[in-house]
Amino acid sequence: MNRTEEKKFLEEYDINKYDRPSLAADIAVFSIGRKITAEPDYRKLPPKKLKLLLIKRAEQPFRGEWALPGGFMKKGETIYETARRELKEETGTDKAYLELCHVFSDNGRDPRGWIVSQAFMAILNEDDIANGHLAASGDAGETAWFDVTITKAAEDKQEQGDVITCIKDYELLLEGVTKDGQLTLHAVVREQIMYRDYHEIVSYYIINSQGIAFDHARIIICVWNRIRRMLDSDIRLAFDFMPERFTLTDIQEAVELISGQELIKPNFRRKIADYVIETEQIVQNGGHRPAKVFVRNLDRFYQ
Repeated sequence: MNRTEEKKFLEEYDINKYDRPSLAADIAVFSIGRKITAEPDYRKLPPKKLKLLLIKRAEQPFRGEWALPGGFMKKGETIYETARRELKEETGTDKAYLELCHVFSDNGRDPRGWIVSQAFMAILNEDDIANGHLAASGDAGETAWFDVTITKAAEDKQEQGDVITCIKDYELLLEGVTKDGQLTLHAVVREQIMYRDYHEIVSYYIINSQGIAFDHARIIICVWNRIRRMLDSDIRLAFDFMPERFTLTDIQEAVELISGQELIKPNFRRKIADYVIETEQIVQNGGHRPAKVFVRNLDRFYQ
């Protein structure tokens, strides 16, 4: 390689000849915990729910609406460093499982201009949440956890020549307790999977969205689907929702909440048997009989 020619080329190269987007990391932070209620019943534990962290925007655009935590990439950062910085600022912890899921670059997705969102999924367990702290920063006015309910509202399959398109509409319901009291957010998001030449192209579209800023409703559905599909192929992902010590019922409940399917206890326990080690500790779960406590079998996690 001729380094002299390369040096001359770079000296004359003008990167400003090309339009460049702003890059942002938007993070769908999921966890599992007890159902949020404005007036909890202390006589019994509420059921567990899949939870999502949202921030209330204090500035325009979408002031007063709720959005995923995130922010713009700073000079010198990688996009992963941006995501981890934003996550630490919002939650007080940097222990979350973090993975890039999708890129959203549609024209007009952000009214401020050409902004490309790198959508991340993050998973926090209850211990990480307890040891961290929610802190609104930047353009965030408030930070809160919302209970997540996602149901399939419609499904269709279309065939045209050698192209097959599968369409699923998901109804998203987010319920939380904020400084202003109980709040419910709602959206319907369409997932379109187009199969051509044995390959698939996945797209997400917002049918309607109430109270959720930008196009974040479709990011939420995209990341939720990614978690479910990853869990189908690797049960180890479920352990990221668990603290250091847990019961087998805890992890089964987590898998059921994510998959939306009730599992047969003996079959599930056989499936995870190699991934757990029994401890001498026993816990009392409400009115149920005491349960054994387990930890991860790290030899199976780091093969």
